This record gives sequence, structure tokens and C-alpha cells, in this order.
Amino acid sequence: MANFHVLMSNSLTEDRAGPSFAKQQQQQQEVEQALQAPAQVGLNNNNGYCLPDANSSVNSLSAVHSKATPMKIGWKFGCLGAGNGQLNAPNGFCLGIDEDIIVADSKNHRIAVYAKMGALKFQFGDAGKRNGQLFYPRKVAVFQHNGNFVVCDRGNGRSRMQIFSKCGTYMFKISIRFMDIVTGLAVSTKGHIVAVDSVSPTVFVISEEGMLLHWFDCSVFVREPSDIAIRDNVFYLCDMKAHGVAVFKDSGEFLYRIGNERVSCYPTGIDISSAGDLLIGDTHGYRFHVTCYGSDVNY
Repeated sequence: MANFHVLMSNSLTEDRAGPSFAKQQQQQQEVEQALQAPAQVGLNNNNGYCLPDANSSVNSLSAVHSKATPMKIGWKFGCLGAGNGQLNAPNGFCLGIDEDIIVADSKNHRIAVYAKMGALKFQFGDAGKRNGQLFYPRKVAVFQHNGNFVVCDRGNGRSRMQIFSKCGTYMFKISIRFMDIVTGLAVSTKGHIVAVDSVSPTVFVISEEGMLLHWFDCSVFVREPSDIAIRDNVFYLCDMKAHGVAVFKDSGEFLYRIGNERVSCYPTGIDISSAGDLLIGDTHGYRFHVTCYGSDVNY
């Protein structure tokens, strides 16, 4: 993996000197203009916006909702503690096979697997920095074709990536020395691991076996990535400081931006429902709320 690091560093330098970077700068200027003057894209105080690529005109979105709709709690589970089924500073989570709910239980240094109604199925992880142990796990994702887990924690001081079987047995570690802090983690329909480094910011695509397949620098369009979701061949990156979501092709081409600070002030999580709706989680103002966009990116 050290060879990949050298190749990446060289490629980053060449890309920033080439015409593709100039095009990215032009696109980013249009994004910034839209952020500073939302009225130009037909927004009211409660609506989001969608900015297409630089070759298209800016289209406005009509208002659909005039105010937030209160969420009803279907059920809840878990309480503070270190016992079975208890949680201490749960960080990342994902849905597994059979709609299991998998939680990165950070301060308990383990991964907890719950049935979709909240019953604990099993948990795994021992506190530590050795291979197979977990140290403040932050993100977890699941390979849908075999149920194996990929977990990112702080085992080497920055970010460490490990693969566990569907039963929680340690399999192997993936070297990610080129990443600092993984804030987004997902598995694509191709079975590739997609990880987002918040320091660069950069998106890395890694094979299930641990080989770096490709990467792209998204720092021109993303200020501070906080999560990622994938639909088909499209990546949706939560951007906490830019108050929205930046959308890319899996090749790294920037497509458009969704949301603004009126509807997704500081987005920290993102997912896609079974119906294809884009769900953006936000905890601004000491409360949790979700912004929902349909599969056609209508608010």
C-alpha cells in the first residue's frame, strides 16, 4: 500500500496543475454564488436547492412544505451502560442483512447487532489496539452479499480499517495509511468499500480484499465531509460546513449540490430509504431532525 500512497501524491499534484482543476474551480465559484445568494435559485425560507453541473443552467425547486413535520417515534431501544444491549456513545450505524441494525458502540469498544425491532442479536469486540480488537469504533458497514463487517476505529491513532466475518470473527486488517480520519463509510453494490477522509477531503474506493482501486479529491466542492450514502453509481457526501450534500459520480465527477442552511444546517448523517428517498440527519439546535428528498431530488 505504500506504493499507492506515492502514486496518489504525484497524481494529486498533477491534477491541481491541469485543466480539470480549473474546471472544478469554475464549478465551485458557481456553488459559492448559489450559497451566498439563494434567492437566485428560487428558494423560500424553507426550501432546498439543487445545482446541476457547470454546463447546465441553474434550475429552481418549487416550495413543497411550509414548515417542518413532527416525527413520531415508532419504537426505541438501548440505554446508557456497558451491559448486553446497552450503549455508550454510539457513533456510526448501518443496516445489515434482514434489516439488522448495526451500531458502532464507541466507548464500549464494540459492534452491536440488533434485530430491526431492537432485540440484541449479538455483539463483538474487545477494547485494544491489537489486530482484532476495537478502540473507539466510529464507522461500520456491511457487505450485503456475505454479511461481513468493515469497521473503522482509532486503533493506530488516526483511523484503522478491519474486516470481521458475519459472526464477528476477526479476518484481516486493511492498510489505510493514506487516510487521517474516516467520517464516511459505505459498501457499494459492487462490493467495494467507499471511505471518506475528512482531513483531505478525499473519497477512496477499496476492494473487499483491501486493494485501493481508485480515489478522487473532493476538496474543491466539500468543506467538511461527515457521512456518505451510495445509490447505484452515485455518491452522496454530507457536507457539514457547507450545510448540504455534494453529489458525485463514482468516477469523481461533481454533479450538483442539495440543501442549504435553512433545511440542513449542519448535516451529520445520510442514508437512502428502500423507496429511494434521500434522508439527511441534522442535530443543529440540540434537536434531531431529518430532511427528506425524493428520488427525483425534490424536497
